Amino acid sequence: MRKRLSSILIILSVATTAVATYSYLPDYLTKKMNRHLTKIFGKEMIYKEIAIADSLAIDHQIFEVYTSDTISGYSIITRALGCKIGGCDKPSTDTIAFEQFFFLTAFDKQRTIKKVRVLEYTSDHGYQIANKGWLKQFERDSTFEVGRNVDAITGATISVNSITKSINEQSKILKSHY
Repeated sequence: MRKRLSSILIILSVATTAVATYSYLPDYLTKKMNRHLTKIFGKEMIYKEIAIADSLAIDHQIFEVYTSDTISGYSIITRALGCKIGGCDKPSTDTIAFEQFFFLTAFDKQRTIKKVRVLEYTSDHGYQIANKGWLKQFERDSTFEVGRNVDAITGATISVNSITKSINEQSKILKSHY
């Protein structure tokens, strides 16, 4: 009986740990992130995923970035919404009908944005947001609003609004939780 109880407790603790660090985002995105972080923080950089609440893990994966055993910054991979499946002009009230894309934001240890990169964008519309020159505008400020300090892009309205809102959310998450 004791052996059985200890086995059950071990299984429960392993399962709880696995659930706490589970990410809803695809694993291959961290490989893409690694390439970008190496360019930003250097080859000696390593990163460690931070466990977050399930409500945040649905759309975000957060990492601490270290160089020489010292925290250098943070990285967040986020899922954002692009056009609706079937085209941007098709009306839909179903939020599942949106195509998704993934982007990375790298922050320094003061939680200032160092770089934003789109990791995967598969929609036919709005792909202009992956342009490095357009993404550079997020390195100049701390809160963003389309039309004020973020340029709108014709044909990418949904994606521009989505990435802008998500970057503001990322900053808020980092400043309030870490």
